[in-house]
Amino acid sequence: PNAPNFPLDLAAIEAPSING
Repeated sequence: PNAPNFPLDLAAIEAPSING
């Protein structure tokens, strides 16, 4: 992913990971 998208994409993958 792009530099500005890196943290965004990571959070999107981690959000459901912590939730699920």
